[in-house]
Amino acid sequence: MSFTDILKLIFRRIGQLIKAHQREVARQYAKLLIELRRDLAKQYEQYEKDGKLSLEEMLKHDRLRKLEQRVDHRLKVHYSDMHKQLNKALGDIYKEGYYLTAHAVETYTKVKVGYSAVTPETLQAMIENPVNGLTLKRNLERKRAAIVYDIQQQVTAGLQNNETYSTMSKRLKNTLENDAVKAMRVVRTEGHRVQESAPHDAAVYATKNGVIMAKQWNTLEDQRVRRRPKNAADHKQLNNKKIAMDKLFDDGLSKGLAPGQMGAAGSDINCRCFLTYSIERIERPQHAELENMEFEEWKKERLRR
Repeated sequence: MSFTDILKLIFRRIGQLIKAHQREVARQYAKLLIELRRDLAKQYEQYEKDGKLSLEEMLKHDRLRKLEQRVDHRLKVHYSDMHKQLNKALGDIYKEGYYLTAHAVETYTKVKVGYSAVTPETLQAMIENPVNGLTLKRNLERKRAAIVYDIQQQVTAGLQNNETYSTMSKRLKNTLENDAVKAMRVVRTEGHRVQESAPHDAAVYATKNGVIMAKQWNTLEDQRVRRRPKNAADHKQLNNKKIAMDKLFDDGLSKGLAPGQMGAAGSDINCRCFLTYSIERIERPQHAELENMEFEEWKKERLRR
């Protein structure tokens, strides 16, 4: 198996981790919808008239404000849990990608590069790396504030129209589904960034320690690839472009080390491009005992703590 083939297997394994997290995000939104519908149902049970709930009735005794406070609390808990889960998921994705790539480099080249365990500080810096000027936490906070406002507007509009519980419930469902789509986009974008960062960092370390590597940009070669004039960023023209590890790719809109790390929304959001790596030359002694070393054994024997 070629080194590129080995890396493709690694990318597939990491991609499965990202999809698993997307499924968990979808599950959390389904749970949130159930909770919000339960809160709304209580208001209808207590204050509806002829199956409808009016704004006038909900303004009495601060009922609407109290409902909005419950919605705000549930969304705070929801987004806090999502931030914690995303932090863990991105950390797992990074470590898996970094260690698997490091293992591939050493066992394929039979060179003792000298990889170290990923530190908590490295993980946190990578996770909170500002994307388009926003940290992950700040990005999620902005999205939470936006969905709180949207729900408040939808509930008020429904009350003004004296809507039934069924109609109001559909409003909530549509609003949350739109927010879930945005959350999944964050997962895809952040997961893709980390998926590309991990092997890139491992390849950079190898290049600095005697295994000189190069990187090549790859697209999926379909109609969704960013290209001009439709997009300011042109990833089609980057396809198969090969450069040294310390060089930057230029897509016409921004420059960066790898897909997902270009630093502009038009370059990074929903990007599906990926890097492959080649070994250009070896400048260190080789050790035959590394050739068939299994991953878990390599982690135990070769990974410096």
